[in-house]
Amino acid sequence: MRRLSQPAAPPNRAQYSMRPPIRDEKSGWKAAGPPPPLTIETAESLLAHWLGSRRILDVRPLDGGLMNRNYRFVLADSPEKFVLRIFDRDPAACAKEAAVLTLVRDDVPAPEVLHIEPNGGEGFPPLLVLSFIDGVSLRDLKSRGDVRSIAEAAHDAGRVLARIARHAFDRSGLLTPTLEIDSGDFEGATICDMIDRFARSSVFRRRIDAELIRHLTAWTRASEEQFGVFPDAALVHGDFNSANIFVREERDRWVVAAILDWEFTFAGPVWCDIGNMLRYERRDRPRFEPYFSRGCIDGGLLLADDWRQRARLADLPALCELLTRDAVPETVVDELRGLLAATVYSEGI
Repeated sequence: MRRLSQPAAPPNRAQYSMRPPIRDEKSGWKAAGPPPPLTIETAESLLAHWLGSRRILDVRPLDGGLMNRNYRFVLADSPEKFVLRIFDRDPAACAKEAAVLTLVRDDVPAPEVLHIEPNGGEGFPPLLVLSFIDGVSLRDLKSRGDVRSIAEAAHDAGRVLARIARHAFDRSGLLTPTLEIDSGDFEGATICDMIDRFARSSVFRRRIDAELIRHLTAWTRASEEQFGVFPDAALVHGDFNSANIFVREERDRWVVAAILDWEFTFAGPVWCDIGNMLRYERRDRPRFEPYFSRGCIDGGLLLADDWRQRARLADLPALCELLTRDAVPETVVDELRGLLAATVYSEGI
């Protein structure tokens, strides 16, 4: 296999440095605010078909959602907790997420779908009722700084990802609410094709200067020439990161309690999820390595010596696509710009 040739770094490479270090992933990604309060009366009206004669005792917003509203609620006759998930960003994602959760329920820890209102109601978009998962996000666990706990949880996250990737498809593409493949505008496109298309966006060019774009396209072409087209298509979570991995301690060991937020799921190479999970990993500043990759291997994934490069390449389209969205705030743009440069200049994983 030919050695990958890296384009020479430009003189002003320092302007894209990840220093000062980002404290944690998505540090600049903030919701506009917590979800607005939801009254018991409104919640009962929304869920009337599912509730029947049961009554809601309490409902309150859940923190953490960037795109959709999530509420925890309890019933008057039961201590069990539930989650009401309202799909504000993309109404069509409601049915797809429900279908994916049903697909993986037997072998992947994830919330159980208890009810779906695909058309919403009361002026609300489509919604799901999900089982409530006790635990903390892997991101919050990492902030505690306990190396043993982080290692155990990261290792189990790798094992879980391997189980997700066992769900295979005959080709890559977006998923419909019935889990059919919809390749859309990118059918048959290589990663180079996707990067070139994103890089032609006027919004992208306003945010990324021509010099970095040249190095981005050169790096992508060299990498894709080395690895070729990723042939395998599996279930890809699409937002596989520590904020969406809920963990808890069981029998003196930290394990994954649930993988949350499946609305971006698609069919593609598992490298996309590996790259997303390790997007902020640096060799001189490890976060979840080597425990996560060891978990992937122990779960059955084959990671060759060049797996890091493959993961970085597979994650590039997601980074570039975000930079074409005009509504993305400047704090996020700065973070994405740094991640893009770290990938091109081989500073990442």
